[in-house]
This record gives sequence, C-alpha cells and structure tokens, in this order.
Amino acid sequence: MKCIIPAAGKGIRLQPHTLNKPKALLTLGNKPIIAHIVDKILEANISDIIIIVGFEKEKLKNFLLTDYSDKCNLTFIEQRERRGLGHAIYLASKYLDGEPTIITLGDSLYENSYISMLQEYDKCNTWDGLLTVREVSNPHSYGVVVTDSHSSIIKSMIEKPQDLISNKAITGVYIIRNTKALEDNLKDIVETNSTGAGGEIQLTDALQKMIEKGFTLGVIDSGEWFDCGNKESLLEGNRFVLSSLQISEIKSEIINSSIIHPVVIEAGCSISNSIIGPNVSIAQETTVTRGIISSSIIGSGSVIKNVNIKNSIIGNEVSVEGELHDLNVGDNKEIQIS
Repeated sequence: MKCIIPAAGKGIRLQPHTLNKPKALLTLGNKPIIAHIVDKILEANISDIIIIVGFEKEKLKNFLLTDYSDKCNLTFIEQRERRGLGHAIYLASKYLDGEPTIITLGDSLYENSYISMLQEYDKCNTWDGLLTVREVSNPHSYGVVVTDSHSSIIKSMIEKPQDLISNKAITGVYIIRNTKALEDNLKDIVETNSTGAGGEIQLTDALQKMIEKGFTLGVIDSGEWFDCGNKESLLEGNRFVLSSLQISEIKSEIINSSIIHPVVIEAGCSISNSIIGPNVSIAQETTVTRGIISSSIIGSGSVIKNVNIKNSIIGNEVSVEGELHDLNVGDNKEIQIS
C-alpha cells in the first residue's frame, strides 16, 4: 500500500505563522505536524509515501529528506496551481500503478490510529474504498456523506452542502482499494475542469462519480480529529499530542519554577521563576523569566519576560515583555506591553 499526503497549501488562516513556512512544519508538542503523520504511517508498515508540496516546498522537502529518507521511500510532487484537493490527488494518482492507497491530509491528526483504520479496511475486502467520518454540528463546512440506513455503505456525498442532508463529515482519511477507478474519475473532472465547491477540483466529486458508476465506498469513524487549520484547532492539536505523552519531555534546566504537566520544553531553554503548563510546548533556545504560560505554543529563540500567556501561539525569535492574556504573533517580531 502507498500513502499520499497533500501538503501544498499556504495555511492562510494560520498567518502570521505560515508567512514563511508551510503549515505542515508548525510544531505540535515535540515535532512538526508532518512528522506526527509520517511516524503514524510508518507504524502502519507503509513506507512508500507521496508528498504533495507547494508553498515553501524546499523547507518541507529538506525536513522530510533529512529526517525520513532512511526510513521510507519519499516522492515529492509539486502542485503549482492550487486547484483543490482533487487536483492534488490527481497529480499523485499517476504514481500509484493501481496499488491500494491511503490518503491523509497534511494538517490533520486523529484519535484513531491508521493501523486501526486499515484493520477496518481489511474487513471490507469487497469494497472499493472507505472514508473516515465524524458527526459534527456544522456540516455545511465539510464534505458530508449519506449512508445506507442499514449499513456503512455510502449512498451519496457532497462537498459543503447548502442544505442539511447529513451531519456525517468527511474527516480526511481515504483508503482506496480501486485506485484505477479513482484516477479515471479524477482525470475526467480535471480535463473537463468540472470545478465544485469553492471553484476547486474536489476529491469528493470524484468519489461521488465512483458511487454513481456502481463502485462501493463505505465509512468508518475517525474518532476525534484535529485539522489544525486555525489558531484554535492548532492549540487543540497541541493539547491532544501532549496528552498522549506518557511523561512530559523536559530537556532544559528549570530554575525556581513550577511545571504543570503535560509540557514539552526543548533543549537550550532557560526557564526561571515561572509557572509552565499545562499543555505548553516550548521550542529550543527560548528564555522564559517570571512568566506564567498555559495552553500555548512557543517558538525557538524567543524571550518571554514578566507576562501571563494563555491560549497563545508565539513564533520564533519573538521578544515579549509586559502583561497579556492572549497572543498570536509570527516570527521575528518584538512586542512590549506595559
């Protein structure tokens, strides 16, 4: 089995943190989002991985080649035009050679493991594929599926419906057995420029075409998932990652400070006279003096003094001094609040 990870987007909703790096390289807990995904894919014994790159592609490629080239076979495909998820998968489908494939988004983490998802896939050996779903309160923001009343087989699906037809949202993992059928339907949509919701080439539309032609697709529950597409969901993802650690990871000296678990504090940090945690990630070479930090992500090389920070994301090489409660600051900034 192969894996496709689309990671070409600009992450506009996470600016300023994504102004100069791809969203997939934002840190959750102790490593970038993309590392969490690739590690879980490798745990499922899948070592042939296709990455769709775009914005700041060299940074993403360099990270993956440095950390994973000895662990798996990496193929990079550039999506020069942002024409949607369906277009991204179409570009990668030419490399599948009819082999079953798992598609997982490059900005999402899941409560259920890929191992458990693949076990469910193996049970449905007559199906042409399956998708992960979860019931949501705002289905208009997602692709949704309508399933048969007596089974998990999908009757229809649509991207971002205007009418409330289902609250079962597609959460971003697609395990496709019949990749040739998917490639054919994606090709038809791309070549006829049959754009869907948002004026983009939608993967949902290609899968719906498969259903209309008699192919069988089903659903499984993804468990809780975190799409990490904005500040709030990124912080939720960070809490999820930290909660999964058996113990906090503290690689720096802590002086006259209290740690409320779980936290990750990388090497080279200076933490003094502070209260850190819970749910805090601090990257390397950051200094915190007389700070109270909770439920936040702090980048590398930053200086934090005399502040109370909560539910915040602070980039690399940021200087913050003063008093605040909520902050969203990109890289290379200096802020003084009195």
